[in-house]
Amino acid sequence: MNPLLGISIPTYKRPEQLLETVRSIAVAGGRESGIPVFISDDSMDGTNDAALEVLKAEYPFVHVSRNEKNLGIDGNILRSVDVNTCRYAWLLGEDDRLVPGAVERVLRILEREDVPFVYANYSSVNADFSRTLKPVSLPLRADARMPADRFWRECSWSIGFIGACVVRKADWEKADRRRYLGTWFAHVGAIMELCRGREIPMIAKPLVRNRCGTTEVFTWTSSLMDVLDGWRRLCALLEPVYGAEACRESLRSFRRAHGLGTVKFLAYARAGGALTPEVVREQILPGGESAWFKAWARVMARLPSGWFRALQRWRHRG
Repeated sequence: MNPLLGISIPTYKRPEQLLETVRSIAVAGGRESGIPVFISDDSMDGTNDAALEVLKAEYPFVHVSRNEKNLGIDGNILRSVDVNTCRYAWLLGEDDRLVPGAVERVLRILEREDVPFVYANYSSVNADFSRTLKPVSLPLRADARMPADRFWRECSWSIGFIGACVVRKADWEKADRRRYLGTWFAHVGAIMELCRGREIPMIAKPLVRNRCGTTEVFTWTSSLMDVLDGWRRLCALLEPVYGAEACRESLRSFRRAHGLGTVKFLAYARAGGALTPEVVREQILPGGESAWFKAWARVMARLPSGWFRALQRWRHRG
């Protein structure tokens, strides 16, 4: 078993996806390099049992930790790193895929770098992996290094996707990571806390395929608006670390990257069922969005979601 790098997967109740994700690790060089996989199971039932038994038979480096109580997405992400016994932990969603050669690429970086965090670029694909929707998250021409302050301001939104995150356990354990629970981005808070004053190595080539074609892909669809508001709460917690102006810039970057405050975003949310009259009443109207955005939200939440799904399929066809 390779002591330098282990892959941490927080899992819930998508055993078919989990199977294919771990298999992608093997193909990406995990088997050849002896990369262990640490699975933190938050299902609280036997949903994943059959898949885990298959994986243990197929891949000799699988380690499973079952949570005694349901931790939720944020908490289980943190725990998946906590149970990883390697020097570095690479976070990976249970429905994402590593590309061939990804493991070797990260190992080369870790063997020559002495850093608390490495950024791994990624592409975004549709729900069945048949189409690439965005070839690369951050448009890096080549591998780079960036001061943490600038990364927080301009690029940190990209590590909301956990597959971009490779963290050094010794530093991770020093971060007050539990204080970020409830933001939906606790791992980002921990990473940015431990990177303060450091430079962040950034891998330009996308190493992960992020399955995010529609909001239906996500397990937190019903909490979409609260999730997206979580970055504001995260910024408030990191303000003592990076300062008010840097946090305002980070929030602007996050909102711009996700198209928040736009009709396009509302259409995306309605297509996946995340935008409902209840969500508008309970999450959007009390919020700080503009009056026109709230008005559009009210209208679109009452239109048939099938219209927006059809539009989405038309935009992504071929």
